[in-house]
Amino acid sequence: MTNDKMPVGLSAFQKKIIFLIFSSFSVIALAEQPVTKPIESVAESCDLSFPGAELNSRHFQDIKAADSFKKQAKILIAMSEHEQAVRNHFTKGQPIDWKEVEETDRKNTRDFKKMIEKEGLFSVSQIGGQGVAAEFSLIQRSRDFAFQRNALDMMRRLFARQDFPGDYLAILEDQLLAKDGKPQIYGTRVKPDGSLYPVIDKDQLDARRASRGLAPLRQAICPMSKAE
Repeated sequence: MTNDKMPVGLSAFQKKIIFLIFSSFSVIALAEQPVTKPIESVAESCDLSFPGAELNSRHFQDIKAADSFKKQAKILIAMSEHEQAVRNHFTKGQPIDWKEVEETDRKNTRDFKKMIEKEGLFSVSQIGGQGVAAEFSLIQRSRDFAFQRNALDMMRRLFARQDFPGDYLAILEDQLLAKDGKPQIYGTRVKPDGSLYPVIDKDQLDARRASRGLAPLRQAICPMSKAE
């Protein structure tokens, strides 16, 4: 996705988060797309608004951190950007050092757990949209599954107060179900060949996605189909 396709005024960090989310959804949609209909025609007729969009992380992205939580937001963003940088060596033609990746993830989890051990996860109203995006990235990359499950419970409570993005909740829940060998709920995970991992009650999938701020599978292809 080129920068001129992004909303005006977004930081590089916000653009990276949006690109990663759009990319994952687009791969899912491609698996569902009839081969007889060109991607371009879908993009031209696509309405980027969808039921539940107000629950999506994009809805929160411009919210700033509260003054009393700016330090925490800055720390989380720096941690997340570092773990992304460790993984992004391949974009520069360099091999990924998986030992460094593992060490970074484990250190981030230790440091992050210390930050939230008393008060729990930070909310959007505390650390803002970018801060929560960084927070979620650290949770998703953690190798401590018990911690991830505990974080999921805290995310649910914040989401119930409309203070945490629903798409992050759906992604982590599907991720943990996959690790347990269970069908996913929201269809956020795909196999290497682009097909969906098993999902419960596929006929109601789009309704469940809407409840967590996710676009319907077919519509989720729109942002990437417009990319150059």
